[in-house]
Amino acid sequence: MSTAQIIYEQYKVLPKRVRQELKKLIISEDEEEKPLSLMEEIEESLKQVKLIRDGKLPRRTFADLKQEMKDGE
Repeated sequence: MSTAQIIYEQYKVLPKRVRQELKKLIISEDEEEKPLSLMEEIEESLKQVKLIRDGKLPRRTFADLKQEMKDGE
């Protein structure tokens, strides 16, 4: 019996509520861990630049970023 079959057999004996919670947990982990592709990252950065130009996001300088990194330590 494979590992997947063993896990499935254990899953089948769980109460219905617990099975539903397990499904939600697995789905949420899959969605959270999806990394952005390089193109998606570039598009997101361009959107932020446009917002900065429109005055909707504050400008951040390199010094600001360095200070944020220091504060995070």
